[in-house]
Amino acid sequence: MYGRLNVVAGGRVELMCNTSQSSNIMWTYDNDTEDGYVRYVYWDGVADKHMPRLSANFCTDGVHNLVVDDAELTDSGLYDCYDGKGSRQVGYQLIVNGILLFITQICLH
Repeated sequence: MYGRLNVVAGGRVELMCNTSQSSNIMWTYDNDTEDGYVRYVYWDGVADKHMPRLSANFCTDGVHNLVVDDAELTDSGLYDCYDGKGSRQVGYQLIVNGILLFITQICLH
């Protein structure tokens, strides 16, 4: 089961994961492309270098948040959090909504 989160393109979103039993967490990302692979985007305290807008916040109560800054449409997908034992703790379906803007030019003679 996935919790659904919506964010507007350019916004910031935090995905919360309570792993009080383990400080070693891992986040995966699946954008449902045809390749069928899941990307590991955060593990052992390091975010994937190909996703520089990702970071993590750690709270003293065992909550670990994956942070997506300046969200882009390509950040939409499924995010899963795993504890140090490899047990899935929570999953999110992130939907980044964009605004399509058409600019027309009117020529006045």
